[in-house]
Amino acid sequence: MKQLLFFIYILIIPYYTFSQKYEDYVGAGHDRDIKVYSSSNKFENSTGFMAKPENTINGIGLDAKLMEASRLLSQASLGADMKTIRYVAKIGISQWIEEQMNTPPESYLQNILDVYQITKQWELDHGVDSTDIDESPNWSHFMYAWWEYNLFNDDLLRQRVALALSEIIVLSFESDLGGFGDAVGSFYDIFSENAFGNYKDILKKVTYHPAMGFYLSHLNNPKTIEEDNIHPDENYAREVMQLFSIGLYELNNDGTRKKDADGNYIPTYTNDDIKEMAKVFTGLGPGALVPNQWVDEPDFGYGIWITDMTVPMKMYEDWHEPGEKHIVGNFTIPGGQTGDQDIEMALDHLFNHPNVGPFICKQLIQRLVKSNPTPAYVDRVASVFNDNGSGVRGDLKSVIKAILLDPEARDCSWINDETNGKLREPLLRYTQFARAIDKDQAYGHYWNIGYGYWESTGQMVMSSPSVFNFFLPYFQPNGPLAEKGLIAPEFQIHNSKTSIGYLNSLFEWTRYEYLLNNWLQDDPAVVTDYYKLEPLARNPEVLLNYLDISFTYGMLSDRTRRIIRENCYNLVNSSFKRNRAELALYLLMASPDFNISK
Repeated sequence: MKQLLFFIYILIIPYYTFSQKYEDYVGAGHDRDIKVYSSSNKFENSTGFMAKPENTINGIGLDAKLMEASRLLSQASLGADMKTIRYVAKIGISQWIEEQMNTPPESYLQNILDVYQITKQWELDHGVDSTDIDESPNWSHFMYAWWEYNLFNDDLLRQRVALALSEIIVLSFESDLGGFGDAVGSFYDIFSENAFGNYKDILKKVTYHPAMGFYLSHLNNPKTIEEDNIHPDENYAREVMQLFSIGLYELNNDGTRKKDADGNYIPTYTNDDIKEMAKVFTGLGPGALVPNQWVDEPDFGYGIWITDMTVPMKMYEDWHEPGEKHIVGNFTIPGGQTGDQDIEMALDHLFNHPNVGPFICKQLIQRLVKSNPTPAYVDRVASVFNDNGSGVRGDLKSVIKAILLDPEARDCSWINDETNGKLREPLLRYTQFARAIDKDQAYGHYWNIGYGYWESTGQMVMSSPSVFNFFLPYFQPNGPLAEKGLIAPEFQIHNSKTSIGYLNSLFEWTRYEYLLNNWLQDDPAVVTDYYKLEPLARNPEVLLNYLDISFTYGMLSDRTRRIIRENCYNLVNSSFKRNRAELALYLLMASPDFNISK
C-alpha cells in the first residue's frame, strides 16, 4: 500500500505544480505508472487464461463493456459471436452504429438466383431427374440464401431493421407466392436497401412491387365498370392505412390514442375513405414478363405465372379510375391526373399524416428493444421521425439511432424495471444461437430450410399466416401482464405447443448438434461445433462466464447459474467437456434469462 500511495503522490505533484486539477482515479483501466504485486499468478492450462495481479486495476478483468456491447447486439443484430462483441466493446456503441449504417447490403435477389443455380446443379449431379427440379427459385431458395447471408454478413444492424420492417409491412409465402422465391427476395431487398433510408420511399416501392400487388390484390385492380358490377378491390387501400402508415385511431405524438369530447377513440378513416382510396390503386399491372410461349409484351390482366415478379408494376391508364378521389382527412386528389400522379399524391398525404411517426416508431421500438416503451420514449423517437434535425421527415437512419441510443434502451436503471423487456421472438432465438456458435458443413453450404422450426414454433422469416404478422403489436396475454396494463406481442405465438417445440429444436441444436438443414439430395446438415467451448467446460464457471456474455449479456441470474453449474459438475464421464458444453447451452437458452431480453 505504501508503494501504491507513493506512486500516486509522484503522479499528482506535477499537476499541482502547474495549477491543474488531476481528476483521474485508480482502477477500471486507469493504471498509469502503477505496479501491482501479488503472492502468485493463477494460470489455467486448458484455456490459457492467467489471473494477473495488474488486472485488478487495469480494466482487463472487467466485463462491463463486453456486456454492454452484447446487450446492444441483442437489440441491433440477428445475433453476434464473441469476436463481434469484443469489437463493439473496443470501438464503442455510437461508432459501431455509425459504421453499420455505412455498411452496404448485398442483393437478396442476386443471392437467391445464385443459390438456385448451385442447388440445381447439385441435384443434377446427385441423380435428381431434371423434370423434378424447379424451373425457377421458390421459397426454399429464399430460405437458403437468407440464412447463409445472415450467418456471415457484416451489415448486422441493417438486417435486424430489415426483419423488423418485414414484420410491419407484411408479405408472406403463406400464399401462392411460395413458388416465387425471387419475387419475395426482391421485395425483401426493399427493406434491406432502405433500412436507413426514408420511410416514404419504402411505402412507394412496396406499393409498386408485384409481389405485394398480388398479395394484397391491387395487381390488375380495375376501375369501376358499373354495367359489369366491377369495382376496385379495397384490400391494399385498407392495409396501407391500417398497417403500413396511420393505424386505426388518431394518436398523440407519444403513441397514446386521442379521444373525442365523449371519451371515445377517434378513428383515422371510414369505409368511404377505403372505397375512395381503392380508386387510387387501380390500373397497376405487370411491368415485365418472363419468357413464355404465349405473349411477348406485358399487358393489364396478365397473371403472375408469366409476369416478371421482380420488376415494379406499371400504370395502364385505360384501367385507372378517372376523376377526383376524396381520401382520408378530407383530402381531395384532383381529377385529370395520371394514375401515377394519383398514387404519388395519396402516398405523400398518408406519409405526412401526424400518426405515421408514433405508429411506425412504436412498432420499431417493440421489434428492437422493448414491448412497452414509455410514451416519453415514443415521443422522443417520433419527433425524430417528424424532423431529423435538418427538416427531413421519415429519415430512418436518424430514427434507428434515436431508438438504440435512447436512455430506455441503454441505461442500466431500466433493466430492473418490471415494465422493461420483451419475449425474444422464436426466429431471433434461432439466429442468435446459429450466429454465435461455431458450425461446420462438409461442402460449405450453410443453408437452412427452416420448415421444421416454423412448424414447431410458429415463426420463420416471410412466413406469417396473414398480413397481420405472427403477432399483433398490442397483444395482451391473460394474467399478470394484462392486469398491469402491459402488452407482450410475442406471447401471441407462445403456447403449450410452440414452447415445447422450441425446447425440442434446442435439444437438436445442442445435443444432436443438428443446427441447419436443407432438402437437397445427399447434402449433410450444418452441425454445431464445440471445439472452442470444450476447453472452457473443464471449469463450468469459466464456461458460464463466456456464455453469459455471448447470450445473456451479463443477465444470467444466480439461480440459473447455480442450476447449470451444479448439473455440469455432475458430468464426469469420458466426454465430460463436450457434454458440459451441450448441457450448459441447452439450459441457458431454455432459461428465462435468455428468452426474456431486457
